[in-house]
Amino acid sequence: MENQKRLYTDVVIIGAGLSGINMACQLQRQLCVSDYVIYDRARELGGAWAANKYPGCSVDIPGALYSLSWFANPKFTSLFPSQKEILSYIQCVARTNNVTERVELQIEWKGAQWVESSGTWHVSLRNLRTGEEFRHEAKVLVSAVGGYTNPKFPILPGLDTFEGPVVHTAEWNKEYDLRGLNVAVVGNGCSGSQVVPAVIDEVSSLTQFIRSPQYYVPMPMGNYRFGKVLRACFSNIPLTLLLIRWLVFWILDTTLGQFYNDSKGDILREERASRSRKYIAENAPERYWPLLTPGYDLGCRRRILDNHYIRSLHSPRMNLVKNSISQVDSKSVVTRSGKKYPVDFIILATGFEFTQWKADSVIGRRGKSLKQIWDDRGGIGAYKTVAMNEFPNMFYLLGPNSGSGHTSVLFAIECSVNLVIRIARPILQRQASIVEQNGADAQLFQ
Repeated sequence: MENQKRLYTDVVIIGAGLSGINMACQLQRQLCVSDYVIYDRARELGGAWAANKYPGCSVDIPGALYSLSWFANPKFTSLFPSQKEILSYIQCVARTNNVTERVELQIEWKGAQWVESSGTWHVSLRNLRTGEEFRHEAKVLVSAVGGYTNPKFPILPGLDTFEGPVVHTAEWNKEYDLRGLNVAVVGNGCSGSQVVPAVIDEVSSLTQFIRSPQYYVPMPMGNYRFGKVLRACFSNIPLTLLLIRWLVFWILDTTLGQFYNDSKGDILREERASRSRKYIAENAPERYWPLLTPGYDLGCRRRILDNHYIRSLHSPRMNLVKNSISQVDSKSVVTRSGKKYPVDFIILATGFEFTQWKADSVIGRRGKSLKQIWDDRGGIGAYKTVAMNEFPNMFYLLGPNSGSGHTSVLFAIECSVNLVIRIARPILQRQASIVEQNGADAQLFQ
């Protein structure tokens, strides 16, 4: 490490998605702090919305609420905006607030160590363009790394022998020509249910392999599109967009009860599950009903808004299969039943590896890693989802247990950012050198 480049700023932020961008903006807005840098391993800022560019990718929360409370976006063209519009919005926030100039891209976070003698974090990084490793020292370290960028790959015997393209939805980095191809889609979560209707009209055939059913609900208001007049109204009369935001927040908040583990929660879950089953019975091909009817409670997984997925099941090109893949050959996929499906292109919609904590590589006081601390305490946890005892001046955005599952994640992001600003204020205003969670309370927040 002696020959490595060393740098210093008051704050290092890891991740240039919505969490990291908002953190930087609030440092400037609330504390007038500009001595920070944001590192991100991607080629462009935007986080999950820069990583996930597969056909049909969009948000499943209304855009009026999937935006920062202090930076409304009147330019969204539909109730549930597309990936391109969300990414454009994030980049607009960064550009307008002069954050872009402090973002360093294609820099990978390798780990961090607390140095007691200096009261700073030594953050280890690697330049992905040159391979150079270096260290950045900071008083405050903020991890704003999200969970929807590291693709999870299934174990499929023979996949390496397949002659055609194999593309994970989180690595869709160019325009693929699927016209006339036999396409296999592995997975039926949110990504799989969005990509299928987006490509079904191009392909010769599409076979989707699933493990278990999902709960599908109709797209509210048919994903209503905002015309020029309405968007002009949003721009010129900001109160209208604010009122819509409040209305959406209230509607989504009324659904929280279905997650309670009590008699009221049981009733609400069954009501919504019944609506989902009714929707499937009225809209899906009857032969697929068993593959679209879950045997678990609604809420165990994220519900899926149906943006033409159920309609695509009526296509003669479509084949929905609930049968494990036992083998992939050079030009086909073989299931456990022995049936062989000719395939030219494989799309993996198999979700993500949630490794964003870097728990093995973050070393706090006493030389113990975050993973060791969590193992000692019997599980992952953090004070108010952002701070941990023995890791002073370090904060997580979208930390353990921060996502509620029923409303916009941006609400959780803003709450976490505002809390970090309050906690870190004494350090950044030189009124204190260290802020740390009280160790006596650590067990309360697991």
